[in-house]
Amino acid sequence: MHWILQDGFLSETGWDALIANLERFGIAYSVHAVVPKTGELLPPPGIDHANVICIGSYSMRHVAAKHGWIPGVFDLYAQDFGQQRAHWGHHMLNAGAVVTTVRDARFSGEQMFVRPINDSKYFSGRVFDANAFSAWQSAVCDPAANHATSLAPDTLIQLSRPVAIYAEYRFWIVGGDIVTQSLYKRGSQVMYSSDVDERLTQFVSARSGEWSPHDAFVIDACDCANGMKIVEINTLNSSGFYAADVQRLVLALDQRYTVK
Repeated sequence: MHWILQDGFLSETGWDALIANLERFGIAYSVHAVVPKTGELLPPPGIDHANVICIGSYSMRHVAAKHGWIPGVFDLYAQDFGQQRAHWGHHMLNAGAVVTTVRDARFSGEQMFVRPINDSKYFSGRVFDANAFSAWQSAVCDPAANHATSLAPDTLIQLSRPVAIYAEYRFWIVGGDIVTQSLYKRGSQVMYSSDVDERLTQFVSARSGEWSPHDAFVIDACDCANGMKIVEINTLNSSGFYAADVQRLVLALDQRYTVK
């Protein structure tokens, strides 16, 4: 299998380990610039087969689909928040969120957590106060606005009340198994560690056993004021590595998806 890496992501934590492991195990790879939105690669890849995996921005799903690459990108666009809530229900951190468009969103309370309902990367989920949300909403709905992404007035978003989160973790799922995991935030402090609470590992294993949005994906989970919850799912191809065991991840993907 050939790995295509986006050069803009090479500064991410874990990317040196990714390249080192590809070279250690003799796995073919190449590095490319990625054209925003279209996902086109520069220079164009000189690959004479379709057994390719992409690691980089979410827009790479377009070029992967165009070339028929397998596995290409494990695209989660269709598995939006509505699908996640339908399967995982109260296990979701924001199970009580309101889903609406940017245009029709109504702010309530002092603060609200807002994010897109799918893994679109239109914007990063964050907590707004009323004034900040009003300014953001007006900017998105301005007819003269020229956004860097496809964010638009009719983009579906979710709004929910913020919950106190004690720690956040990322789990990489391949073929139904947790391959590796990482702590990435404790309270408000960014902190990468491979030391993960076993309770969270068991919780995530149970949830992925109930429903998997793809054969390979990432689950972010947390320990919060309401117990253990799923924060969101993410496309594995576009997710940071934090303190993951990159060697285990590389070998799991290579062994499962390399065409023999």
